[in-house]
Amino acid sequence: MTSVRSVAENCLDLSGSFSIRRDVYGYIWGTMNRDLSLKNHIKLIQGPSCNLCLFLVGHEPDFSGEFTQADTQRMQAAIDVARGIYAQQNFGIRKLYWRYIPSSEAGGYTVVDGSEATDLTEDYSGPNDGLDVFFVTNVTDASGWSNVDGPCDKDAKGRTGSVLELLGSDLMTGILLGHEVGHYLGLSHAGDITNLMGDDSDGDGIGSINATSLNLTNNQGSTMKDHCSVSNC
Repeated sequence: MTSVRSVAENCLDLSGSFSIRRDVYGYIWGTMNRDLSLKNHIKLIQGPSCNLCLFLVGHEPDFSGEFTQADTQRMQAAIDVARGIYAQQNFGIRKLYWRYIPSSEAGGYTVVDGSEATDLTEDYSGPNDGLDVFFVTNVTDASGWSNVDGPCDKDAKGRTGSVLELLGSDLMTGILLGHEVGHYLGLSHAGDITNLMGDDSDGDGIGSINATSLNLTNNQGSTMKDHCSVSNC
């Protein structure tokens, strides 16, 4: 097995002393209520992986804004759920860039519909090597929005990131996160509720997912790995 320090230096641009939870996993919001497999994580982030830039819309550092500390811990638990789902196809989430939009700047973007979600991604963006993911208080016409096969050019016209709300559990928020980022990486609805990409039985473009939506096929994994944002370390 490649050493953790070597992977930290070559894949995560870390040097000197570092924290496994905070720096290698990117979980900055306190302790995790989940078991973490460092060996598996190190293996995955060396292979086909993407980075995420995570925006908290309406957040304040003292937690006086839209999100509590428990909310932020749910976000990082959700990322770990998504990582576990993607691992079925040997796909990793490598770096996490955490950002926030303060209440004074967030305006009406704390509660959005699909059109406003697009506006949000056009108005804000993170580092070019990370897919933008925006956590908002509420998405009024769906739980989240993302284009299928989203662009890597953040100056492109239209929706250039994924937007989602926190659901009632770590598991469901993680499935939703994996679902929306999966769209951005090229995946359409699967027509199978047990698949991460869920079902759109009425054809309205809004997919249904539930706690069983945990599976990814080999073809889906291949599609994700072909996205312009994905690289090997």
